Amino acid sequence: MPLYLKGSAPLVLTPEKSYSRDDIGILATELCHQLTRSGASRILITSDDAVQLLAAVAAISRVNADLWIAPTSVPAAELKALAEAQQIHLLISPTERVAFTARRTPGSGRICLMTSGTTGRPKVAAHSLEKLAGRALASASASLPQGTRWLLTYQPTAFAGMQVLLTAAFAEGAIVVPAHRDPVSWFEAAQHHDVTHISGTPTFWRAFLMVATPGSLPLLAQATLGGEAIDQPTLDRIHHAFPKARVTHIYASTEAGVVFSVNDGVAGFPAAWLDTTVQGVGLRVREGMLEVRTSRSMLGYVSEHAVPLTEDGWLRTFDRIEVDGDRARFLGRDDSIINVGGAKVHPHTIEAFLLSLPGIVEARVFGVPNPITGFVVGAEVVAAADENPAALRLEILKQCQAQLPRTHAPRVLNFVTNIRVAESGKKG
Repeated sequence: MPLYLKGSAPLVLTPEKSYSRDDIGILATELCHQLTRSGASRILITSDDAVQLLAAVAAISRVNADLWIAPTSVPAAELKALAEAQQIHLLISPTERVAFTARRTPGSGRICLMTSGTTGRPKVAAHSLEKLAGRALASASASLPQGTRWLLTYQPTAFAGMQVLLTAAFAEGAIVVPAHRDPVSWFEAAQHHDVTHISGTPTFWRAFLMVATPGSLPLLAQATLGGEAIDQPTLDRIHHAFPKARVTHIYASTEAGVVFSVNDGVAGFPAAWLDTTVQGVGLRVREGMLEVRTSRSMLGYVSEHAVPLTEDGWLRTFDRIEVDGDRARFLGRDDSIINVGGAKVHPHTIEAFLLSLPGIVEARVFGVPNPITGFVVGAEVVAAADENPAALRLEILKQCQAQLPRTHAPRVLNFVTNIRVAESGKKG
């Protein structure tokens, strides 16, 4: 499925320059010619430049080459090892193109993405462009009007970032790139370019809402959350700040693709969706963990990792689920559980509780080693600007003691000015 970029309409808006679809299409054509002349069919690009990435995706889709996409944070030695292991022919970075003398093999139009949060040798998931852009194509052919403007909050090399790039490309929209990846820059870019769509993690949204005043983005039509478990206080704050915008939670991953979206303003998803097919996807919970069956999932890993499939072919997500009445709620990742004297504590549930308390605008919960219980719960919180930290501390401890089990109440409570955020836009 080739991606052709044609027309004078802007596709990427940066602080320095506006790039039209024609501008990026010309770069894609130049890369096509280079690949055809050299016979290269395996390309590795490491760049945060939306223009470079879109040109590379468009080029490989037209010559049926394979594209590996790596964050710029990947060390040079790791990139070299990846290039050797995958027999890469051409490395593209913001400043150079380096050719390798690897064995020439036919390409198949795959786009290979590194999973976020990976330690050690990264997992690399392969997608076809058709699978990767499945929901983007559906949006382009359905309700998205031309002229939409998307604020790029995700790393463009990540699965979520690629979703934004491809949705704008296929839907005749434009991507707004901020000067820096911080809340003030995001807000300034959104205001300057009259963005209509913003997609980001809940962590992004909480930081964004600290600087974005209610009513300040009158053209905002869509606010989308993804990448982390969603909490009700954050959904409510977005609704309050932007009452005219539709608020959507998208559940997706690099391995599973875009699984489903929820638009009812309530954290989690309807429990009735389990053990049935919703939005073309099968959902079920086994041993407290969500499993999915979807045609939008990756083709497989091109790294040495085993695909997490069950014996009957369902993809394990490693996301914990709790069914509460007619609602299924996310508890967080399986590897995030804090073991407090044998009690399993999910940081996300404690964070959601803290965020529900007046005066707290952000929170991070983590395990603190303890010689008796193994771990106790620790928390960092960001107080609203007009709060008295001493009084707020007493109120937090009071509410935790009254409403949380003893094992779940934070034993370490620190006030901070901001929460550490990883490249992925998630809490570090």
